[in-house]
Amino acid sequence: MLSNHIFIQYFYKYISYAIGGYIFGYILYKKSMTDKRETTKDNIIKKSDSRDSILIYNEGTTEFSNTKKELLIVCLSYCISIELIKILYFFKFDRIEIWTFEVLFVLYFMKKFFVINLYNHQKLAIIIILVPISILLITSNFLPYTNHKTTEEKSEDLDAFEEIEGITGHKLYYFPLAIVMLISNIFLSYSRVKSKVLMDLRYLSPYLIIFLFGIFGSILLFIMLIIISIFKCSDAISDFCSVVDFDNPNNLYMDNVIIYFQALKESGYKMYIEIFLIIPLYLILKFLEFTCEIFVIYYFNPNYVLVRDNLYYGIIRLIFVLVNNEDYQDSISLTQFIILELSELLSILAYGIYLEIIELRFCGLDRYLKRNLIKRAKKEKKLKSLDSFNELNDTITPNAIPNDDENEENDNSLNITF
Repeated sequence: MLSNHIFIQYFYKYISYAIGGYIFGYILYKKSMTDKRETTKDNIIKKSDSRDSILIYNEGTTEFSNTKKELLIVCLSYCISIELIKILYFFKFDRIEIWTFEVLFVLYFMKKFFVINLYNHQKLAIIIILVPISILLITSNFLPYTNHKTTEEKSEDLDAFEEIEGITGHKLYYFPLAIVMLISNIFLSYSRVKSKVLMDLRYLSPYLIIFLFGIFGSILLFIMLIIISIFKCSDAISDFCSVVDFDNPNNLYMDNVIIYFQALKESGYKMYIEIFLIIPLYLILKFLEFTCEIFVIYYFNPNYVLVRDNLYYGIIRLIFVLVNNEDYQDSISLTQFIILELSELLSILAYGIYLEIIELRFCGLDRYLKRNLIKRAKKEKKLKSLDSFNELNDTITPNAIPNDDENEENDNSLNITF
């Protein structure tokens, strides 16, 4: 039953964030308080500056008040932007998303809140992502997504503009929808980077971030579920609505809470399987998934989340084609598959260059690799030590050195030891 109710799944997802974030946040808080009781006063002061000491520090100060405002903005930005993107995905508008610009947004906000330097190999990686991959994604919009034929041998294949025309009535709606997708990605990138700021610089627990995302997301999805449970799907979007009213099969909904619980009640023993097995398992998996994302941001940066997305979509698409090798073109054409997989592959290679997993040893692109910077730093340190020793020798005048043989031997032995 749950598999047919997409928006109820989203609601459960946010519930899992709230429950899991609260439980683990409470455990972390109790552990920090226990550690404080077992330490001396000096250690308490020292631990109060650590990242994991407490959920929020310096309560009652102006900085704490500003942190609450930042938290509110981050939570709203994340929840609203991610749900807007999912609604567009629900109507198969994911093709209009030029996700390569998200790299640019993340870098912009990272440079705004943190001190970062972009070196030649990183600039090359960004150019690879922004130029050839963006061209591939834009080209994909002008090509039919499938190679499906009806019984009358009349093509049903539509490009992105024709698909939007079929739903909205005009191809030009492509541009406002693309702008909505772009703005949503901007706010999503902002919320991810700002979450790192709150964890790194405001010393907030990652579990507090997860908990608050869950609270705000649950409220937002609760409102959305009420609205979409009231209004039926129009004829233009009926193909996307899979929730059927039991009393009137002609009434279709994007989702409906009443129909969900009615189906759950009438499912017999399956109700207990869903309540005691499927839903708890779903909550645990979704919490772990989002917790991994937050900790990737916490210990690394949001760019690694983008790498995860490329790996996920590239592998899922490849598995789908391999499993459905005979009829996969009813869902995605070979041309679209090659274009999209090539874009994912190029992006993974570019991220490998950016994160220094792949080294390009030509045109000076390896000069500012972290490994080479460390080598040069060690070399410069040795040279400085040698220069300091030479300066020390220069300060010793010949008149100050005795000429007897015994002292000469001592001087020579000193030089050899060094």
